[in-house]
Amino acid sequence: MIKKQRKPSIKLRQLEALFRRLNTSHHRRKDVEDDLFKARAGYKGEQQLDYDLTFLRDHEFLILSDLRLPHQGKHFQLDSLLISPYFFLHIDAKHLSGKIEIDHTLGQMKRVRPNNEEDVYSDPTLQIKRHELQLREWLQVNKQPLLPFESLVVFTHPNAYLTILNGHPYRRRIIKNGLLIEKITGLQQKYRRPVFSHKDLQKICRQLIKQHTPSWENLLQKYSISPDDIRTGVFCPKCGWRPMERIHGNWRCINQSCKYEDRNCHLAALDDFALIFGPMISNAQLRNFLHLSSFATAYRILSNMKLLYKGEQRYRVYYLPLD
Repeated sequence: MIKKQRKPSIKLRQLEALFRRLNTSHHRRKDVEDDLFKARAGYKGEQQLDYDLTFLRDHEFLILSDLRLPHQGKHFQLDSLLISPYFFLHIDAKHLSGKIEIDHTLGQMKRVRPNNEEDVYSDPTLQIKRHELQLREWLQVNKQPLLPFESLVVFTHPNAYLTILNGHPYRRRIIKNGLLIEKITGLQQKYRRPVFSHKDLQKICRQLIKQHTPSWENLLQKYSISPDDIRTGVFCPKCGWRPMERIHGNWRCINQSCKYEDRNCHLAALDDFALIFGPMISNAQLRNFLHLSSFATAYRILSNMKLLYKGEQRYRVYYLPLD
């Protein structure tokens, strides 16, 4: 049973919004595009993992996807966490193609692409061991009993050719996705004594979901991008023209070959604002971003969205949802 559905991560949505809004001539646009490509590949791998898990015939598992939890003033993230009355299973998805060598002695993973370019990463088992420790400590801090804990690194790309070097101590934790269900079945045979009741599991899941903390990173600062390099205005969802005009409560595309109209086109623009600039917005910021001149019009838009806010009148700041 899926208790927390997977959605595109805040990081992926931030990169998509920044790439969509960044001036096309900006010198950091290629860097943003490269990181966006990696984030999309990672999400595709996680989706493949979710598909593979649909073949689980045992409904005793509770599945939580894309979980980000607090730990000692920081956070750690789990791609997929499976909980049964018998054991925890954390699965980390890797969607990489090419020839992949994992050398635990050096603590590294090397990927050789078809064009012979090389990428070097950390040994992925180092990360899953660290996350295992962090989740154990999270359970202790939150006064939850410990279950046996297992972790897997699952390579989801069909064109990944794996080589594991030098007698890797955790080689059995590294598999291709085609072996995932077989591996889980083996763990079910290994752990036969239930530790938790289903009621206990539901309680733990509720606490995990409650403490899930979506991330937001200041990408403008990361890429040294000025706010002036971000294209403002409402984009037409039909033809992509920018900006649309606000006329009698509707947004109208001014492209003469389109002339699309809709009342709610500003919602996508405000989603972009929150992802790029952060979730807080004032009336003046909204007017500037949506190309509006009227304080009253901006106020009506914000009021109709029924957002949480702080402050009064012209000093009011509204909270745009991120997750």
